[in-house]
Amino acid sequence: MYIRILFIVTVAVFSGTIHPNLQDLIHTSEGSELIPVFILVRGELDLEWVDAVTVDMTREERQLFVVDALKERAETSQAPVLSELEKFGSVQVENIRTLWLANAIYCEAASPVIRDIASHSDITLIERATHPDAGLIYPYEVRDATREELDKAITWSVTQINADDVWALGYNGSGVIVGIIDTGTDYNHMDLHNNMWHDTAAGYHYGWDYYDNDNDPMDDYGHGTHCSGTVLGDGAEGTETGVAPGATCMALRIDYYTGGELTWIQAMEFGTANGASVLSMSLGSGVGNATLRTAEENLLTAGVYHSVAAGNSGSSAGTVLSSGDSPPPWFHPDQTYHGGRSAVVTVGATDNNDAIADFSSRGPVTCWGSVAPWNDYNGTQPLIDPDICGPGVDIVSTQWNGGYTTMSGTSMATPLVAGVVALILHANPNLSVAQIDSIIEVTAVDLGVSGKDNTYGAGRVDALAAVQAALSLVGIADDPQGVDPAGVLISSINPNPVHTRAFFEIYTESPGRAEIGVFDLSGRSIAIVSSGEMSAGTHAYTWIVPENIGNGIYFVRANVSGSTVTSRMTIIR
Repeated sequence: MYIRILFIVTVAVFSGTIHPNLQDLIHTSEGSELIPVFILVRGELDLEWVDAVTVDMTREERQLFVVDALKERAETSQAPVLSELEKFGSVQVENIRTLWLANAIYCEAASPVIRDIASHSDITLIERATHPDAGLIYPYEVRDATREELDKAITWSVTQINADDVWALGYNGSGVIVGIIDTGTDYNHMDLHNNMWHDTAAGYHYGWDYYDNDNDPMDDYGHGTHCSGTVLGDGAEGTETGVAPGATCMALRIDYYTGGELTWIQAMEFGTANGASVLSMSLGSGVGNATLRTAEENLLTAGVYHSVAAGNSGSSAGTVLSSGDSPPPWFHPDQTYHGGRSAVVTVGATDNNDAIADFSSRGPVTCWGSVAPWNDYNGTQPLIDPDICGPGVDIVSTQWNGGYTTMSGTSMATPLVAGVVALILHANPNLSVAQIDSIIEVTAVDLGVSGKDNTYGAGRVDALAAVQAALSLVGIADDPQGVDPAGVLISSINPNPVHTRAFFEIYTESPGRAEIGVFDLSGRSIAIVSSGEMSAGTHAYTWIVPENIGNGIYFVRANVSGSTVTSRMTIIR
């Protein structure tokens, strides 16, 4: 059965804007000073098109499809912007990097370049790429593990959430890759070595190091090794610290100092492109980072769960940092949904008595009301954060260079929740990110005021209850209500109305001869976009509106081997 999709999307046509925090920096900088920026390019994936194409795919197949589609979209939509940047030369622009997960370009540019690029209709926003408070969410406390702690075969944090009872059911996270975006991982630690993501033909050595840009993500601080052990430490050296001791650790070492946000997104890209279904990250970058939020929304489209630390700023309201301030994939009944969603599940910390840790950051999140293109979740309609809590006080886990150490922080609770997700996916591999989040929140031990709140979120995670609930659910690839596999599908046009460039994707299940053109309301051919043989898969296109085309309603029509699909657009000069 061939499915035709016709979407009409209406948005205002406007040129890109410069974020206020960048405007302030431009005003105080020398004209020749190069400022690190993220340039967000117009053109997001059509989610209904993605859902239609992937309706009968497994979660892993959908992830690979979305990665390819995002790369195609970024390559096509970023090309004009890259061409424009190259005109300025290395004196005014340098270190240009493309990011397909956020459809953004990172570069270091002089103020005149930033102003020029912002005036182009291809751009939605230009913002600072570095925040003065950005970096690792450092542990609230680090100390040597006591003899009493080391004498326990399984750490208290694992048993309190009933993870060991899940192992008894036969689920230990086997087959699930968890990407640890952190200071690296000591892959020689006895408790971690056998669970590392192995070398590949491409030369990846247990993951990737985006700080030194090489294939050796060895830890140099200890934070990442501790987090890795909380996910999957198998106790080979004496103490079982991992929630999912059968899971696989993909070490993703990043720049965890101020200015490292570029490497965070690069690490997300690596994990998503290389099969990680869960990511864990204990980093923060101010509030309202649009590039990070865009990347998190595309992670959700790809089906990757992202466990993110709330922060260690204490009981003051509104202290959750980006990406933790991004909206969750599923909305609790106590939360009013009035904006976007993302892959982020924000994690707070509790102690062994299920009391909130004094250092655990609280919501609400109100920063998005003035951030385009969302303009959601503001002081009137805030976002509840954190989403969930987990043990994060006096957590024993693996230590860099061997042995064990004890740390406290939301950074310790975050990988614990990631480990619970690995258990859930072992039990039911085809659950969506939204389903997983709903399971974790609904089955949590409710703490504090009844329902979801800005201190505990939905409560303290319970691994056993979550896995039992997961076993009763139908996964995304098992839904009997799905439609027939896609033959040829065309996405909606983006942006719509169109000003100068129209972006769209075409998916074809089988190769064939393709004719793609633009037609007016009378059916008259206006332009040929492409003609020739088309391979099976996803193809991204950019059509530049000719000068002689007037305002009005038009159609992009694609015929592939006799099957025709159409998408409507409005052109406004």
